[in-house]
Amino acid sequence: MNGSKQRSDQDVDTPPALALGETDFSSIAAAGGGKYVGVLKEIPNKMEPIVLFNSPQTRTTLGIRISCLTPDAVREHLAESDAAFAKAGAK
Repeated sequence: MNGSKQRSDQDVDTPPALALGETDFSSIAAAGGGKYVGVLKEIPNKMEPIVLFNSPQTRTTLGIRISCLTPDAVREHLAESDAAFAKAGAK
């Protein structure tokens, strides 16, 4: 492996969401229509942190990977979940 370069933590790009705090997560969830609950911590080398929020309609807890957290992503996830609950309730 001559000439190969090992990456250090400084070489890894950090998604902007990882630099956000609780207030930011709460604001993003609220902007998407959800109610912020908390953050499920990462499992190193297996899973990135998950931002948890509740659906006001069904009161279920949903989650989005921290690197994908946007108001649009929250809105979309809520819509899919609420639609699944509505469909299940119609049976």
